[in-house]
Amino acid sequence: MKLAAIAQFLGCEPPEGANEIDITRISSPEDADSSCITFIADLKYRTAAEACKAAAILVKRGNVLPQKNCLEVDDPYCAFAKVGQLFEDTSPLFDGPVHPLSSIHPTAVLGRDFSIGPFSVIGKNCKIGNDVVIGAHCVIENEAVIGNACRIDSGAIVRRGCVIGCRVIIQSNAVIGSEGFGNAREGDVWIRIPSFGNVIIEDGAEIGAGTMIDRGALGPTIICKGVKIDNLCHIAHNVFIGENSAIAAQTGISGSTKLGKRVGVYGQVGFVGHIEIGDDAIIGAKSGISKNVEPKKFVTGYPARDFMTMRRIEAAQQRLPELLKEVRHLRADIDELRKKDNS
Repeated sequence: MKLAAIAQFLGCEPPEGANEIDITRISSPEDADSSCITFIADLKYRTAAEACKAAAILVKRGNVLPQKNCLEVDDPYCAFAKVGQLFEDTSPLFDGPVHPLSSIHPTAVLGRDFSIGPFSVIGKNCKIGNDVVIGAHCVIENEAVIGNACRIDSGAIVRRGCVIGCRVIIQSNAVIGSEGFGNAREGDVWIRIPSFGNVIIEDGAEIGAGTMIDRGALGPTIICKGVKIDNLCHIAHNVFIGENSAIAAQTGISGSTKLGKRVGVYGQVGFVGHIEIGDDAIIGAKSGISKNVEPKKFVTGYPARDFMTMRRIEAAQQRLPELLKEVRHLRADIDELRKKDNS
């Protein structure tokens, strides 16, 4: 790919005389050669970038490196993400559009330019859009709908009646539409509550490997547009996750909890059920969220508190041995004064 094409894609101008440079891959500065494009998102990597052999470098506007072909952009890290997609290998993983060892129900409706790997199963009355790539050992159960340009990686399961929008990525061993954890107690016995809802995943969402999203008890569990969910997360029945939120690994969200738009959740967070998290809130790693969080709040800890409050608590905890020693001395002084008063 010519550097001029990359610059046009990013909406910037290539250096003079560099239009025809061929770029074949993107790499780190340390691994770059004369066919690579690289980036520096932080000036602390400037020295490494100046010494690298890359044909071109993505830099923040105004930070051009001497003797280097630089593409100036507003955010080099975002530009790296966009350019990286240009070089991503999206070719079919298996021979032929439909592997002979796959199973497709005759009532399923498939679009054009799709790919289905070996041992995958497409159920009755499924609807599969255009440009969909389905890996090996995938299961798309009856009445499921998958929109255009989706990627369903090997081992993923989309259960009965779930609806997947366009440009959605579901990574390996994710399960979409598993039964929710609903039980009623009668005396000493738990009675299973069937799940009658489904899961709706809107356009541009991404679901990480091994993540489980339960179907709703009655209505749907909803993952809105642009949501990014990391590996090994659990999203319970009737959860709602607002547009462009991001959830890191090993997070568990209990039933009927609602996350607003652009919520950021770090790893290993636990949410109780039936609470609301406001738009643009940030939840720190390993937090326990037991009540509503206001919009734009940054909370962390267990139980979760305001971020700066937790910083002060943690700072005070570091001084506990010293403070305990000081309290013992004060007690001794007080006891000594009491003895003097009594005498």
